[in-house]
Amino acid sequence: MKQKETKAVSKRILHLDARVTQEEYDAVKKRADECGKTVSKYTRECTLGHQPKYHLTEREIEALTSLTDARGDVVRLFSQVNSKEPEKRKLYFKNEKFRQAWLDSVNKILAYWDSIIDKMKE
Repeated sequence: MKQKETKAVSKRILHLDARVTQEEYDAVKKRADECGKTVSKYTRECTLGHQPKYHLTEREIEALTSLTDARGDVVRLFSQVNSKEPEKRKLYFKNEKFRQAWLDSVNKILAYWDSIIDKMKE
């Protein structure tokens, strides 16, 4: 039978103090809460050069979900148009320049949406 490997855990026994105003404390507490961390853990991470990640609010999660769904709809529409034979595409787009401009615009929108989604996930 394999033995479990145990990892040595250092106990935090030292203490750092910093004097802050009530407003400063409230601001740190608010940021810690937004990250889902204790004030101690948040302060420790910031002090050590880490950037704690903020949790998305319910409203931001809804917006991200909606944005992702809308992006999926546009991708499906784009794929449908591109997959049609040239003769069938003419039924949707009588002008080839307009069709190409539409496809280019959709590509730009998709790239922009991707950048927004990536930033929200950071």
